[in-house]
Amino acid sequence: MVPITLPPAFNPTLRHLPEAGLAGCAVHEFRAGDGAAHISFAVLLLAGMLAQVPIMWVSPAPAYPPGLAWLGLNPGRLVFAQAREDAEILGTMEAALRGGMASVAEAKNLTRLAARRLAMAAKTGGSVGFLLRHAPAFTNTDSTAFATRWMITPLPSEAGAARLRAELLYAKGGRPGAFVYEITEAEHATPPALTLVSGIAEPARRQRTG
Repeated sequence: MVPITLPPAFNPTLRHLPEAGLAGCAVHEFRAGDGAAHISFAVLLLAGMLAQVPIMWVSPAPAYPPGLAWLGLNPGRLVFAQAREDAEILGTMEAALRGGMASVAEAKNLTRLAARRLAMAAKTGGSVGFLLRHAPAFTNTDSTAFATRWMITPLPSEAGAARLRAELLYAKGGRPGAFVYEITEAEHATPPALTLVSGIAEPARRQRTG
């Protein structure tokens, strides 16, 4: 099973998750309307929670290793795969999860059947997957197969820092919530610091499942 370790800044968030943690042997989905805030948020989680576990990163375009390294994820732990179509991207992710590797995939569309296949692959392989998508908070194909579903939105911030809103839309066995985090660039070291901004954001929108 993939070891799950998260930064202390996530302690308030963990109370909203089943068993007070981010589930292993499962898939987690991170959405964004545009931009790359959801990728940064997911990479910060990956950097701390998957120590020494190989990761298959599947996307239509090559990932940017220096950017991943700046966020604390060693590119040497990654196997990069490039695929043009969602079916190939999700199929590669499924194979990696089923084989025991952690996996990250950037896809556009997702069916409920594909979500169930990925969830089963993670359970079979004893691994964890992060699916990154540009999509609205709620869609007609939302599935409860994944352990959690997030909506990540960038917020205005000062120089040297990036602020984002992480809305937990769905947590299997948990409860939704919304939190504001800040990523602060370190002066002499990486990765940047992740802190929870004082207080919890407004309550998440009503949970929907399918």
